[in-house]
Amino acid sequence: MTEQAAPAKVAIYCGHMFEAGSTVEAALAARIAAEIDRLGIAVGYGPLACGADILIAEALLARGAELNVVLPFAEEDFIAESVLCGGEAWLPRYQACMNAAASRHFATPGAYVGDDYQFAYNTRLAMGLAALRAEEMGERAVQIAVVSDKFASYSTTGIAGTVADIRLWQDIGRETAIIPAGPVPRDLSFPPKKVIGDGTRREIRSILFADYKGFSRLGERELPLFMDEVMGRIAAVLNEFGDHVEFRNTWGDAIYAIIDEPKIAATMALELQARLEGLPPELTPSGEISGMRIGVHYGPIWVGTDRITGNRLWYGGEVNRTARIEPVTPVGGVYCTESFAAALLIDKCQDCRFTRIGKKKLAKDFGVVELYRLQRDAS
Repeated sequence: MTEQAAPAKVAIYCGHMFEAGSTVEAALAARIAAEIDRLGIAVGYGPLACGADILIAEALLARGAELNVVLPFAEEDFIAESVLCGGEAWLPRYQACMNAAASRHFATPGAYVGDDYQFAYNTRLAMGLAALRAEEMGERAVQIAVVSDKFASYSTTGIAGTVADIRLWQDIGRETAIIPAGPVPRDLSFPPKKVIGDGTRREIRSILFADYKGFSRLGERELPLFMDEVMGRIAAVLNEFGDHVEFRNTWGDAIYAIIDEPKIAATMALELQARLEGLPPELTPSGEISGMRIGVHYGPIWVGTDRITGNRLWYGGEVNRTARIEPVTPVGGVYCTESFAAALLIDKCQDCRFTRIGKKKLAKDFGVVELYRLQRDAS
């Protein structure tokens, strides 16, 4: 365990799953409680898998701390995949923690598709939410990790799991308090693995959508000017970011792009708006407010082949979600999701800042999400 000079207050937690009914569980629960007390944790973020997650959540609740549950996909699938695999006895304990939680976040609202990227994305979201909360409180965030005695035998190259979570947190210069699990039984029983064929895979990427308010009011005479001044400036910015832009598409006035890193996506979105200042007055119809609106998001996306064009295609629910953000964004602005803001903290972006806007109803009845205004850091 690592000594600290001051309480951390906010924790992101993780740990190995294990079977219910272990004779060593009580001793592990006592070690978890002692570490939470030592750290002075008042707020916790993490999932509720069988084993370590539930023990940590129970310890937080027993001490009056605020529990914020973050699940990677639909609850029914999570219970089947990550709770019942350790035995039926975990289910009522899971439900009790969920019922007592101050908030429940779902990294993606859809089903589990047998993809480790869903777990990896959930980890990044939970870490970002914890970091955001700690920043708002003026406190530090620390990771609590319960590690099986078999830790040394686990590969450190995977993208998901306790070992990967510890590595990610420490790679961004954060502190981990490791609690030994002891000889907990880990003979887990998982549902059959879902397999996606024909080369389709999932990747975690930044997604950008933009459109030009007022485009439909432009006349035929103005369209060549629009293509030259607006789309030309946009193309120049995209080209400057080179291979960071992994996919781009356009139709009419709309822009869709996939960018490899959140901090690159943030910089690019803000640069797009900066380059679009000072457009010719002919591109603003009389009595109208015209300009680009940009929405950015971060999440797991399917990548495969477009069966019609034969080109590479990025698609999925998180792409659709991003497309519903820009219609509620003000002209000249950049709005991002909470998951994107969280990813920026994990990505250690130094050139931008974000301000919480609050919950906004997305276009076309696509739900209500927490949005942030993205701006350049003036400091």
